Amino acid sequence: MEKSSYQKADKFFQIPVMVSVLMLIPVLVIEYTQQNLNALAILLNWVIWIVFLFEYVVLLFFVEDKFHFIKTHKLELFIIIFSFPIVPEGLASSGFLRFARLPRLLNSLRFFRLAALLGRFASTVKSIFNSKGLRFIVYTTIGIILFFGFMFYISEPHVESYSDGLWWALVTITTVGYGDITPVSTLGRIIASALMIMGIGFIATITAAVSSHFISSFNDNEITINELGEKLDKIEKELITLKKEINDK
Repeated sequence: MEKSSYQKADKFFQIPVMVSVLMLIPVLVIEYTQQNLNALAILLNWVIWIVFLFEYVVLLFFVEDKFHFIKTHKLELFIIIFSFPIVPEGLASSGFLRFARLPRLLNSLRFFRLAALLGRFASTVKSIFNSKGLRFIVYTTIGIILFFGFMFYISEPHVESYSDGLWWALVTITTVGYGDITPVSTLGRIIASALMIMGIGFIATITAAVSSHFISSFNDNEITINELGEKLDKIEKELITLKKEINDK
């Protein structure tokens, strides 16, 4: 129960902490260039510091091994202690105020949490494209983009590079249609029409598969198409065996 509460709290604080990190930039700009907005900078500093402090205290409360948490979160503790918004009056004019707040920039290391999120995203993508049929569709879609991008490049005089052709093919097949590159020749329009007709089916299939995965993720008993097929095959074999036993009797 405590572990689940800790995970929920950690997930909850990810966005507030990242927003607070982004707030550091305007705060530093105000302190260096807009002295008339110093009251606003002080307020924002308090908000940022309270977010960091509140996150640390809440996570420490929910974690089971508190000593291990303190040991592995030294950076957060360092930031909370040395970025306290109040600075002695005699040091405020000496530049210490800005120096004391710089440790908060170290908290940008929290963005490395994105690496874990990207890892989770990679595993999700892998599970989505686990089906061989869907994998074939993805590879075919990439091949279509490469082929039609090249065909568009050689057929349209105003397209100066193959990368522009690829950009056009990607924009067209995903039905985004920015309109920055458009076919003007008859051959180019024929190629564009063929890409639209072929590509819309592949993109729709991929979109449906991704949507189906995220919808099914809300269910506790998530199952893939391959797993469902294996279970149905097993049930069929058991029915055949049972039927033979009944006939033998």
